[in-house]
Amino acid sequence: MTKTVKVNIRPQVHILSVLKFLEYETWFALAEFVDNSIASYQLYEEKLKDIHGEGFQLEVNIEIDQQNNKITIRDNAAGIHREDYRRAFRAAEIPPDTSGLSEFGMGMKSAACWFADEWSVRTTALGESDERTVRFEMTKIFEDKLEELDVSVKQCDKNHHYTIIELLNVSKIPRRRGLGKVKEHLKSIYREFIRKGILTLKVDNEELRYQDPKILKVPRYDEPGGEPVLWRKEINFPIEDDLSVHGFVAIREKASTSQAGFALFRRGRVIEGSFDNGFRPEFIFGNPNSFRYQRVFGELHLEGFKVTFTKKGIQWDENLDIFLRLLKDDISSKAFPLLQQSEQYRVRATEKEYKSTKKALDQTVNDLEKNAPAAITQVRESSSNGLPEQEELVQTEKAIHRDFEVRFNRVTWKISVELSYDPSLKELLEVGDHLINEKNKSAAVRQIGIRLSLTHPFMIQFVGVDNSKVEPVLRMAAALGLSEVIAKESGAKTQGEVRRNFNGLISCLSKNQHE
Repeated sequence: MTKTVKVNIRPQVHILSVLKFLEYETWFALAEFVDNSIASYQLYEEKLKDIHGEGFQLEVNIEIDQQNNKITIRDNAAGIHREDYRRAFRAAEIPPDTSGLSEFGMGMKSAACWFADEWSVRTTALGESDERTVRFEMTKIFEDKLEELDVSVKQCDKNHHYTIIELLNVSKIPRRRGLGKVKEHLKSIYREFIRKGILTLKVDNEELRYQDPKILKVPRYDEPGGEPVLWRKEINFPIEDDLSVHGFVAIREKASTSQAGFALFRRGRVIEGSFDNGFRPEFIFGNPNSFRYQRVFGELHLEGFKVTFTKKGIQWDENLDIFLRLLKDDISSKAFPLLQQSEQYRVRATEKEYKSTKKALDQTVNDLEKNAPAAITQVRESSSNGLPEQEELVQTEKAIHRDFEVRFNRVTWKISVELSYDPSLKELLEVGDHLINEKNKSAAVRQIGIRLSLTHPFMIQFVGVDNSKVEPVLRMAAALGLSEVIAKESGAKTQGEVRRNFNGLISCLSKNQHE
């Protein structure tokens, strides 16, 4: 049997009209519903476990129907009880207990209105035998100045408990890559509840699991032969009065421009720094090009701090400077120089990664093969003839190379460009005839080898194995190597002649590349 009762939404109903204009991100708006579910679970945890056993787990499933522009949020928490029902649907009605995640009395209403003009809530509370459904049609509420809404009530088992929220004609539905980003942020925001086994969080029945980054374990940067150190520092210090911070700061094993940074927690939930929005104050992290910006991360739990209305940020006041000074001092000590380690440590790539730079090699050689003849001719015209000095250099198997030929002054120049990843070779740039596998003794063939070392400290520090970085350096190295050959043929003995030829070649090649 179904009956209808009324729920009063006075007196702040006008507030609902502006909620759709709040500055939310999709994941923070969805988090408001998850917060309510967690708050309900925490308030009735003991009773829920009395019924279902100690293994009972809160489950929240967010269903996103892109085809019908509909979002449904389901949970198995304790539901909205009869004594809380009126307060739950009145705007800005603060709950009696504000110690949990539901503290402003606005989360569900603000998020629902932000998503859609039509939404409903169906719930049955633990220990009660009524299921209640209320529907919000915001346009009608505002136009008719409604102060009461109909609530459909029907009987159900008193041991049932759940809340189902349906958002209809959603104006901000996540799609494609946006949906993937929502999942990443949600599992980052609720990582602590997921880790502890309190919450099973699903999006479209896909369970979200948070993967902790691996922490760097290597010797100190100033003691390269020392024992490996796990670069993680526990943080625990008071700020003032009842404000304190605890957690950890660490160095990522694998650097990440997007995913480094701090995650700031309050009451077990990330407030700032979820997924790719890490909290990275410049005072500690420096600029985005710094290594610490890409490597330092951590989880910091803030006790006693207040949050903004939408729970997107911490209200710092003057405490931010105090916090940052304490934190920087704590992770920059001589005994455990975590910040300095993150800046000074350099990672040597694997052989597979070095071989992956073949793309940069192919592109550079293809362009040289096309443009070098004209560039060499233009630069050579101002130089006199002379005999070159050939150097015999050490060969290595730890390298990749490409050969090409240039016909110049009735002589064939057979040129080999090589990328070496042999750490025993100490020079950044080498020039010689050692790279040609089958040496040609004919005077009509000029053999030239140019080698760039990927394991040289300069390359490790500034280039690595990123093709987009290797290619411009390799172009410069190839031009410099050819410039040296031209200078030797001209009988030049000064670096000035080499630099002049180098500048001429790199300018010509750059010009030809843009034509």
